[in-house]
Amino acid sequence: MGIRDFFKKGLKEKARPVADASEDANDGVGRILFQTRWRSSALFADNSLIQNVAQHIILEDPFCKPFGGLEDEAIARTNRQIYEYEQVTTLNVAIKDGNLMIEGLSLGKLPAEQWNEISPYYGKKDFTAFVYVTGGRYKIYSDASKTVETAYTPYDLDIFVQFE
Repeated sequence: MGIRDFFKKGLKEKARPVADASEDANDGVGRILFQTRWRSSALFADNSLIQNVAQHIILEDPFCKPFGGLEDEAIARTNRQIYEYEQVTTLNVAIKDGNLMIEGLSLGKLPAEQWNEISPYYGKKDFTAFVYVTGGRYKIYSDASKTVETAYTPYDLDIFVQFE
């Protein structure tokens, strides 16, 4: 199996929990046992903390290009909202005793529903997580004014969690 086959296979797997494989079987190594996606605004009520964490992630990303490096003329041709930091992400995510930590900053304890989702795997299986910054300033072409306009929505965080 080549590297392309590996990535193609990984993309086709469903995002759902599966029964634990026998610990004796080596063919289960690297298999995704559970994966999920959470929105930080749905988990935590402290919006100012979410804004702070998002800004911290943005400052820590060395490859950050506002608006994807696009000029207004290119944004006008895309016919969609282009967020200033839509590709900013971090892998610096940890869950310690139910407390969600991103870039060393605590967002707080996970709600019971999410903790119950991951607790069968927590501490027993390999953990991988990453976070994308969503929201913030964006530009979009306005047909009414025939110009590219700038608007703002509060930052949010898309949190992806996986256990193997």
